[in-house]
Amino acid sequence: MDNKTGRFPLQVIDCFFLLRIALLAPVWTILLVGWITGSAGLWPFLWFSHAGKTNPGQFYVWAALGGFSLIVASIYVVNQIVDIESDRINHKLFLLPHNYISIRTAWILAATCALGGMACSLFFDAIMTALFAMALILGALYNLPPLTLKNRAWGGVFANILGHGVLTFLVGWYCANFQNGNGWEALRAGLIPSLSPGMANAAVFLATTIPDAAGDAMTGKLTFCVKFGKKRTSLAAALFCGASFFLSPLMGHNFWVMGAPALLSLVLFIVLAATEKLEAAFYAFKWPVFLLTVFVIVFVWQYGLLVMATFFVSRIYYNWRFGIEYPTFKTK
Repeated sequence: MDNKTGRFPLQVIDCFFLLRIALLAPVWTILLVGWITGSAGLWPFLWFSHAGKTNPGQFYVWAALGGFSLIVASIYVVNQIVDIESDRINHKLFLLPHNYISIRTAWILAATCALGGMACSLFFDAIMTALFAMALILGALYNLPPLTLKNRAWGGVFANILGHGVLTFLVGWYCANFQNGNGWEALRAGLIPSLSPGMANAAVFLATTIPDAAGDAMTGKLTFCVKFGKKRTSLAAALFCGASFFLSPLMGHNFWVMGAPALLSLVLFIVLAATEKLEAAFYAFKWPVFLLTVFVIVFVWQYGLLVMATFFVSRIYYNWRFGIEYPTFKTK
């Protein structure tokens, strides 16, 4: 690996990938699920032809997607700052543990993304700004003292339900409805529908704690898997996935966009619960995200181009910079 950080163009590229753009795709997917299920009269493959009253137009959808991505990217950067030691032990996320980017630069990047995301929220109204701010505050509670929810068994689970699930979904839902008049009523109407993606995120999050359990334990993290072990973690993940499927009919329009991939993913989580194998854990947190993304692309085909571009650009970067294959569907 080349860990020289003196070249400006290379540092800029490294900073871009410090945002973990490959992990922004699941956030984009949940946000778009909120928009799809919150939009009346939306049909597969006919996004541009949708002229219903609830459609705020392409600008608002992409403004919400871009602005919220900056909020989440800021949280990801802070997460990497505080997780340097465990990332070094788990042999992942090399940019900070191996000094490709300084801690000072990382903090500046996190602050810049947070400010940029909040600025984007001003294209909407006070409710959307509040959703963005709540996500940012939750990210701080997740990563930083005194709570540091990511290091707590149930704290990490609830933070992922609320952050990656409920709040992200509500941003998309509200984006589809905020122009209709009663903003608070539109937000309230999205709370029950947000439970299914919230449960789905809990299932995926629990599966991710299984491969990292050894390194987390060495650095003092009391994650769900560290505290309860692989068996209970696997079972809990399957139960959350099942809850996501059974709650999906309570969503708005086109609820099957969440229900169908949840049902297919349930098979993977049942296998994980039955076998407790590390390989099954990798399948359980990688393939459900892919399946849900495919169903979203059925409605927003342009999103497929964004996901493919993100995937292949990330593959090129990580192979060139570190000689590794990432992102990947392989069990590693």
